[in-house]
Amino acid sequence: MSFHFRFSALSTLAAILSASAVGAATLAPGDSILVTGTTAAANPELAGVVIQDTIVSTPNVGVPDLPFLFARFEVQNRVVRSAVDGTMVFMPRILFGANVTAGNLLVDRVEMFGLGNFAIDANYLTDAPGDRGPTTASRSADGETLDFGFGFPLVINNLFSGVREESYPIALKTDATAFENSGQISIFARAQGDDFNTYRFDVSGIAVPVVPLPSPLLMLLSGLGLMVGLRLKRG
Repeated sequence: MSFHFRFSALSTLAAILSASAVGAATLAPGDSILVTGTTAAANPELAGVVIQDTIVSTPNVGVPDLPFLFARFEVQNRVVRSAVDGTMVFMPRILFGANVTAGNLLVDRVEMFGLGNFAIDANYLTDAPGDRGPTTASRSADGETLDFGFGFPLVINNLFSGVREESYPIALKTDATAFENSGQISIFARAQGDDFNTYRFDVSGIAVPVVPLPSPLLMLLSGLGLMVGLRLKRG
């Protein structure tokens, strides 16, 4: 048994033991939780109208010892407007891109940046395409960064006939009513059998929650109100 596997197993066990203290799904700034699978039928607030569904790719990342070989991942960048309360549900999904290397790649961790201070509940959807979801999640103290750990890593084989696992959609239910594509996801993978070198794959343009801008009508009325107020003050 490798050191990495023992460390992942201990981390997962620690998350399970602490889950009752931090809640089953709510991921507040500074917290860590155990992430569980769910379905839209069990959690209707995760279902609704898909308002964005695009695929974005990481750049090709070369392996230093094999400079002519590379790997790449893709991210499904989906946003759903909840049918229950109209808020934004972000559903990023890690997809296979390419593994032109000498062996398997293992995805142990994914980070997502740009979440701000919005309320977030985290699960993954098992009634959607995918092979496995993250087992743990943590959030930075400022709320901006989410860190998802795969206690059982995604396996990306380099052979056409080999296993090429993809994640279930990670369902992030927020209290936001608007979004923009200004976030980033970083995927951390290693070559199977190498517990000392980790390769990072960054993809930008990921959907994250934002405070909605005032509508043009509201801005116009505000401007007129300001003008009227200045005129009355001068008069």
